[in-house]
Amino acid sequence: MKLEFISKAGLILPLTGNSKFKLSNVLGLTVANADISSTTIASMDGDFVNNVRTMPRDITLELTIEADVENIKRYISQYIKPKQTATLRMTQNSRITQISCVVRDIDMPRYTNQATMQIALYCSNPYWEDVDYTIQEIAEALDLHYFTDYPNDMLFFTDEGMPFGEYDMNRTKTFINDGDADVGINISIIALGEVVDPAIYNSEGEYIGVNITLSAGDEVEINTEKGRKTLTLNGDNILSKIMKGSTWLQLRTGEDEFTINSADGTEANMYFTLTYKRKYI
Repeated sequence: MKLEFISKAGLILPLTGNSKFKLSNVLGLTVANADISSTTIASMDGDFVNNVRTMPRDITLELTIEADVENIKRYISQYIKPKQTATLRMTQNSRITQISCVVRDIDMPRYTNQATMQIALYCSNPYWEDVDYTIQEIAEALDLHYFTDYPNDMLFFTDEGMPFGEYDMNRTKTFINDGDADVGINISIIALGEVVDPAIYNSEGEYIGVNITLSAGDEVEINTEKGRKTLTLNGDNILSKIMKGSTWLQLRTGEDEFTINSADGTEANMYFTLTYKRKYI
């Protein structure tokens, strides 16, 4: 496992394999606590669960310094400062994830030849998430152009020609979220021609759309991430145009199916790009 602390300024402090200190312990890397609110009813056993949410996470780093304690503490303090936001990045089994945090507390023993520095981090969003976004499309160009290593398999042009690509007209696609939690998605709708009231549906009939007529080149962006929800047309806010009954769709864990649609049946005049980051405990 590789663990790195990335400061607000973008400076990277390697926490594993660092010759100046040893990461002797880490607490809270794989903790997931749920807060459950419920209601009891007289004369009824048990209760009703009203709401469940994952609680913020605390991570504690213990750094053991065995020599030149004061200078190494100053070295660490260049990266880790109290009250500042930062990112903890973890690489394990070829998966790179990160979690945002605030430095809550730094305990730095002094006047000693050997010390263990404790750094407490508070993560308001309790999930680790992918460093890079996953990008998938509904209605996309399929590449049909290829070369072969076998001369007998060479393809030759006919009178009709040979296609180098094909436009996939399937309006429904299945997406797989193999993370540990539902995630918000960034939906980009690009119009290739006139489109009236574009919308995207999931397999349960929930949808989000806009009451607007798009022209070729227009782009609508819908961000359904909790705490970051936005709806724009070519960069301008159009939240007032959201379709009645819309739901801020989430990409659920496992397989999730989405379909694109429009009021005038011009789905062929647009395509959707879905961008998201998976979350992990």
